[in-house]
Amino acid sequence: MQLAQSKKVAAVVVAMTLAVISSSQLSADAKKHHRKGSGKPTVACSAASCKDLKTLNTALNKTGLSRTLSNSGSYTLFAPSDAAFQKIPKADRDALMADKEKLTTVLKYHVLPKKYSASDLSSRRSLVTLEGESVMLNNKDGSQTVDGAIVTKADCDCSNGTVHVIDTVLIPERGK
Repeated sequence: MQLAQSKKVAAVVVAMTLAVISSSQLSADAKKHHRKGSGKPTVACSAASCKDLKTLNTALNKTGLSRTLSNSGSYTLFAPSDAAFQKIPKADRDALMADKEKLTTVLKYHVLPKKYSASDLSSRRSLVTLEGESVMLNNKDGSQTVDGAIVTKADCDCSNGTVHVIDTVLIPERGK
């Protein structure tokens, strides 16, 4: 009888140990993807977790901008979808992805150094990007555009900003 009781106690101890280890791992993983105390992902993690932004995520990692968008601060990311990247002819898209300097310039043109919700954007005509040039904003019939790109999903709220998914890759004037 005592042996059976010892086995039960051992099983409970093992189960509790596994639960603590599992909880610790989940906590460590959560810290990687969320800013402390916010409960929300960073702009970079939000982009990384969206299945329609794989090309953008690859580009952000390649240029190091994913680190910037994971830091404290306040950002707005106009995130071109995978379909937006597919609009660029393959040879041009491959050349852009291979040129880290040009890719960095193009991606910085998609980032504002402050958080802007869709309603904030609707009252603006232009805003300066991290790249240094301004994007032109327009709101017609409730449809927000950025340099002609349509915002297809707005206000993905993040711990350090917001993400607006767009249907076209934006190219700064100096990059054309």
